[in-house]
Amino acid sequence: MPENSKINSGVWCILICAWVTMAASQIIIFGYGMMMPGIMAEFGVDPATMGKIGGTGAWIGVITLFPASIIFSKLNPKISVPLVILGTAAGQFISGRAAGISMLYIGAILVAIFSQLIATLLVGAKVRGVPPDSMTQVNGLENFMGPIGQIIATLAMTQLLTLVNGWRGVYTLMSIIMLIALVIYFIVWGNGKRINYGQAGSAPEAAEVPAGSTLSAVKEAMSNKVVWLTGLAWPGTIIIWTAMFYFYPTYATTILGLDLKTAGAILAMIPVFSAVASLTSPMLAKKIGYDKPLICIWGIILPVFYYMMTVVHSVPLLCLFSALAGYGCNCFVPLLFTNVYKVGLSRQAVTIATGTIFVFIIMGTAIAGTAVGALTGIFGIKGALNIACLAPLWFGVLTLFLPELGYKKMAALKAAAEKAAAGL
Repeated sequence: MPENSKINSGVWCILICAWVTMAASQIIIFGYGMMMPGIMAEFGVDPATMGKIGGTGAWIGVITLFPASIIFSKLNPKISVPLVILGTAAGQFISGRAAGISMLYIGAILVAIFSQLIATLLVGAKVRGVPPDSMTQVNGLENFMGPIGQIIATLAMTQLLTLVNGWRGVYTLMSIIMLIALVIYFIVWGNGKRINYGQAGSAPEAAEVPAGSTLSAVKEAMSNKVVWLTGLAWPGTIIIWTAMFYFYPTYATTILGLDLKTAGAILAMIPVFSAVASLTSPMLAKKIGYDKPLICIWGIILPVFYYMMTVVHSVPLLCLFSALAGYGCNCFVPLLFTNVYKVGLSRQAVTIATGTIFVFIIMGTAIAGTAVGALTGIFGIKGALNIACLAPLWFGVLTLFLPELGYKKMAALKAAAEKAAAGL
């Protein structure tokens, strides 16, 4: 890679600080089901109510993410990124100090509003500081951090609950970790010479939207079919994915008769193999030269893996199907997020497009909390999870209409453009 294509050390540090915050958020979000028995016992509520708390926060996030993305994207990252980290930490701290259900709602809402903004705001750093041929790998590393938090949330949650004296301590600890990341962020920004994006960015300068042309960038992003197809498809996988993290621990302990530690170990296979998928799927896509086979196929396969987790009673087999579901539910993630960098959008439009996709992702989380939570009261937890298992079929159908943007296709398009420019 040429010297001017290297990722600046300061950019790496900013990305890592933000990724640590994202991982800490994931510990709370995906440890929610593991903490749920303790919260229900303390406040005397049922699983449907717990689903409403998480779902309500997510629905508020759906409403606020797009306008917030536009507002925060216009701010200097030195201001915007610390603000969203601070807002996320505040939400976690409030939940940890909750004196009643209302404070749990407030904490969940704050976390939903701010935590999803982090990834959106990082787009600005990546399009300026990450070269095109490294973007998929960087997105893979970013998507690797989420599963790390999820692994801790499931595999180590019982130990963590003991270590910090219950679910309140977990919320408080995560808020402290975020504040530490915030301090490191300020230290790095204080050394301004290290934050030099140079010419490594992914988005061409010619495609840049002039300052203040936010409306033009919004129209540009909203007119791209890749953005809409990706956003509309994604809830199909998020609904069952979130539902598993919310309700599977209760299902495993009350219906399968497993202890919480075993339930967590089974569920942990999802993020463990999601992490593997984040690192390997970009390499697989580059090797075969095509992205769509690694995207569409999971809409058909994932329902089978998730369904088997609700009918099998053998712990080794439950771990196997959880692992397969984990790999499949994250295999396509780095590829889909990288697509928005490949379709000729300007820098600001890429940020808005990413924020738009996250709106739909949060919508999937909201549906999992509220709709699937409500279904538990009608069909029981097992029946609700079985219905949610069908959701990835929606993802599979819509992603069939995405254009192929893999390595071989992009190379062919580049060669054709060069040939046309040469007048051949």
